[in-house]
Amino acid sequence: MAGPLSGPGLSLQIPQNLYPSELFNAPYDYPTNAQCLAAGDQIPIPRGDWLISLGSYCVLQFFDPVDGIWEIIASAAWDSGLIYVQSDGFNYRIANLTGCPVGGIVNNYGAGGYVQGSTTIAVTGGGGSTWAPIVGGQLVMTTTTVVTANAGAGHGVAPLAMLPAPPGPSTNANGVGGFQASGFCTIASGTVSGFTFTNPGAGYTSGTTYTIVTQPNPTDPNIPTGITNATLIFSTTGSGSITGVLCTNPGAPLSTPNNITLTVSGAGTQATISAIMCQTCVAVSVVGGSTITTASVAGLVTSVGGYPQSAGPATPITGTITNAPVYLIAGAVSIGGAGVYGLWARPRPLQSQLTIGGTGTVAAQAGIIYDGGLFFGVPTPAFISGGGNQLTQTAVAGSITGSSTILLTMGSRPDIVIMQPLRT
Repeated sequence: MAGPLSGPGLSLQIPQNLYPSELFNAPYDYPTNAQCLAAGDQIPIPRGDWLISLGSYCVLQFFDPVDGIWEIIASAAWDSGLIYVQSDGFNYRIANLTGCPVGGIVNNYGAGGYVQGSTTIAVTGGGGSTWAPIVGGQLVMTTTTVVTANAGAGHGVAPLAMLPAPPGPSTNANGVGGFQASGFCTIASGTVSGFTFTNPGAGYTSGTTYTIVTQPNPTDPNIPTGITNATLIFSTTGSGSITGVLCTNPGAPLSTPNNITLTVSGAGTQATISAIMCQTCVAVSVVGGSTITTASVAGLVTSVGGYPQSAGPATPITGTITNAPVYLIAGAVSIGGAGVYGLWARPRPLQSQLTIGGTGTVAAQAGIIYDGGLFFGVPTPAFISGGGNQLTQTAVAGSITGSSTILLTMGSRPDIVIMQPLRT
């Protein structure tokens, strides 16, 4: 089969110019495979095959033709090691989005009456970010259960329900792209007994009925003996309501990452939206002083949480849709529900150190950060001190026993990415 050639004495090709500097009258070229991206920077991946290391804070994105925005690839800033990318030169890029808004959550559906063409989202403190609302067009099943005559038969494993994508931005009557609905089937005695949304989507054409035929799971052991596919029928809901929001441009990083307010204006009422921020911890500090019973030379400060919240760390996302949509999908989030899936990007916890005196004192100090973590909401610090071979948790909700308090400062960081061209 065709593929890259290598062998003794044949190494990867040396770094090359990512872009022709001669176009800007530069006298010399400086080929490199390492590039530093400041917060808010993006770099397109040139055409070809690449091995890419994202560093600790950058993410890999592709330009989604459905919603018309740059989507974050789910494993970005989480998996270690090199990522293989075959780029067309335009639709793939690396971005450092720390300190920037990357998506929004619709906290309140609104009372109806919104019109796509006249509904706007105003930004306060948003660093130049731009946003587009999606009015109406979420999928619902026409009945709460699968009709027996259409339930199929012979399934040993739940079949796949491949829902259609909404119209893209160039053909959608709403004028913006929507985002893809998704869900899964359940079976009982070989027939499809139900369907559950993980995301009802947004931007589907209102008043349209969608009929899909399930597909047998390729791992189903009953395929050789015969399977009858089920038929599922969906209609749309949400006419006149805000069902989604797109962050069309993250803008510049904010000096205070969570200092951003989104305000919906239009013919409807009561719709509210919160921004999702990509951020990292840039400082850990202790205010006050305390004494702990387990003396040690150092204590670990880590974090819990870091998913988006609608109104602060203690306030969970709420919404009017009860079918538990995906909590995060790249750049666009539908109504918050009971489910928390983190399928878009997952927070990485903070790892930092505080000095503990010989008598167990925790004085006011600035901690040492080893890894600032990556978050899409404000995390809560947790302090752990080591005593011999036993770890003792001495803090709850950010407070050390006594008069001390741990403070986390959220912000952005530069990052280094490595783009190694493959020999072909």
